[in-house]
Parts: sequence; C-alpha cells; structure tokens
Amino acid sequence: MKKIVIFTMLILLITILSAEVISVTLPKKEVVKLEPYAHFDFADINESSAIVKSRVWDDVYWTLNDSGCNNRIFPFNSKGELYRAEWYEENDGGIFIGNAINIDWEEMAVDNDDNLYICDTGNNFNTRKDLAIYVVKDPYPFATGNTTAFQTIKFYYPEQKEFPADPNNYDCEAVFCANGNLYLLTKHRADTQTHLYRFDSMDQLTINPINRIGTFEIGGMVTAADASPDGEKLAILTYSNVWVFEVQNGDDYFHGKISWLPIKANQCEAVCFDGDDLIITSEQMELIKLPLTELIPVN
Repeated sequence: MKKIVIFTMLILLITILSAEVISVTLPKKEVVKLEPYAHFDFADINESSAIVKSRVWDDVYWTLNDSGCNNRIFPFNSKGELYRAEWYEENDGGIFIGNAINIDWEEMAVDNDDNLYICDTGNNFNTRKDLAIYVVKDPYPFATGNTTAFQTIKFYYPEQKEFPADPNNYDCEAVFCANGNLYLLTKHRADTQTHLYRFDSMDQLTINPINRIGTFEIGGMVTAADASPDGEKLAILTYSNVWVFEVQNGDDYFHGKISWLPIKANQCEAVCFDGDDLIITSEQMELIKLPLTELIPVN
C-alpha cells in the first residue's frame, strides 16, 4: 500500500510540474528594427520557413519553402548565394528528397551526427493526423540533385483529443536537436504560450507520442527555434521577439538564464546559431544577422 501511495504522489507531482507555466517580467526596451544584410539570389527560395547551419560543410546553410512548394531543400552560403549541381540548368536548383512529401514543411533541425531533420509539422487548423519529420544525411551541396530520407518519424500530441482541436494550440514551426534528443515547440493561436515537447520515442513502425516537458509564456506565436551545437543555448523566434534560453540542468531551458529582444521586421520564420550571432531569414528572401550581445537579460 505504501508503494502505491508513493507512486500516486509521484504521478501527481509530475502532472503538476508539467502544467506549470513559466513567465518572466520583461524590462522596458525600445523595439529594434532588423535590417537585412543580404538577400537570397535564387527566385525559387520565395518563402523561407527554415534555416540551419551545416555541421558538415563549411559556409553551407540549408533552407526550405513553406507548404504549397515541392519537396526540395536549398543549400546556400552566408551571402545568400545558392549552391547547385553543375549539370543543373540556370533556373534549377535545390536538392529533391525523393521519398518525402511536403504537406506543410515549416522547419529544419540539425544534430551532431551529420543529420538534417525536415519537419512536416505545420498544422494550422489542428486537423492533421499525418505529422512527420524526415531525416536525411547532410547532402554534399555542390553536386547532389536528389537524395532520400533514411528515417521518417511520425508523431502525435497525446493531449489532443479532438480534430480540429479547441483550443487551437497544436501547430508547430519550431524543432531543434540538443544533446542527442529531438524537441519541438508549439505555435499557439488560443493563447500566447508555447509548449516544449521531447521525442522520447522515434520508432519508424508506429506513430510516436511526444512528451510535454515545459510551458513558457512566450508572448506570441513561435515561428522557429535552434539549439547551439553544445545544446546549452536555445534560440526561439516569434513574430515580434527573439529569445535565448541558457539551460542550467538537463533540458530545463525555461528555468535557466533568459535573454530577450523585441524586434520589428518582415515576416521572419527561421533562425539558427552561427557562432556568436543568430541568422534569421524572412519570407521576403532576406537574411538578417543579430549578434547575441544585443539581447538583454530578463532574469
């Protein structure tokens, strides 16, 4: 009986902690207007919804277009110039993922094992039951025209009991890898919070439940995220703010050090770490560099 009581109390404690919403008091800060330092030089990159910096190739970044486009990812350099295979025609470019479908690609992630994660996680109306993340080996950007995903991770939100959901809080445009784990952050329309989920299972033969491990009052819709290569820092982008969380223990990012900056820009939907800077892209084909030193501490 004593063991049952202890187990029940532990379950209750876990439930209480998972329901906790972390928030901070923001200091007064004038909104910073972000100016592009470059533009993509390839017209087919017309709705950049993701960016990662390659951890395999020098001066290589990857992006992709939003829903309604085909199953391509695009390699480019820090100036926004597209890398392309030599045999491509002038107006061709990008690398096709042969066994992937672009229903609503919204994000990319990168790990320290040479993998790229292509995230078909867009779920504007909370109706999808086919959410998926495709995993590919980081392709050789200078001569590759086609590749395939070696893993497809299908998943669902255990808390979503109806389709469409009410409240409408099961969209996602932010996925990142840190310390060998895969995570996502939700984009809410019913409130201004975001939930942090961890993939504790990535079985290709089933649809995997994801584990909610934290909630933060982010103040708007989350459009992108990235973790530093050592996993210690997490950058989160919204339409009006940039956040950086420095983890103190495990993956408890929301209880660590927090920095923030209110921003004004075109429709920015992608962010990645690049040394001591963040690189942000907009759907207007812009590239923006934001030094981490411009963010201000809030706790």
